[in-house]
Amino acid sequence: MSSNFTIQRKCVHCKQIFNAKTTVTRFCGKLCNKRFNAAKQRNEKIEAENRQPIILSAQAMQPLKNVEFLDTQKAAVLLGVSRSFIYHLINTGKLVAYNLSIRRTIILKGDIEQLFQSRTLMAPLPKKKVSKMPAINDCYNMGEIHERFKISDAAIYNLIKRNNIDKFQVGRFTYVAKKHIESILLNQI
Repeated sequence: MSSNFTIQRKCVHCKQIFNAKTTVTRFCGKLCNKRFNAAKQRNEKIEAENRQPIILSAQAMQPLKNVEFLDTQKAAVLLGVSRSFIYHLINTGKLVAYNLSIRRTIILKGDIEQLFQSRTLMAPLPKKKVSKMPAINDCYNMGEIHERFKISDAAIYNLIKRNNIDKFQVGRFTYVAKKHIESILLNQI
């Protein structure tokens, strides 16, 4: 049953004045109704996404308050950083950690608090000493070291890393100064 009267209304979405045939009509047409509902759903999703990290972080922090020992994941949540940054702090010696096994690293909560008390987090990095590359004639490549001294490639790379020997790459070959390699390998033999 249709009504015999019309009411002037303002559309909720486009804000234009239209003639409504009922007292509860809010939109000037189906298109405005559709667009309004789509925008409403989009805004609700955005608000839910914005609220979610706050709820998750509060829920994640609650069990960490009473724990004395933390693994790397929980330490990362507590500090609000990534796990790789926690490992970076451990490897640089700024954060003390204990390895219980190959896959289990434990950090004391007191060590994390001590990290902020010592304020060593933002210490400037030491500048790396840049050395000049010697001439290719004064260098061995990895294959030459392998043939001359009869040691494996893995042993060569471990030796270079342990003794902080500079290596240079030219093309696909990696070179090391002869004097450094000979001083180490000839003294060991």
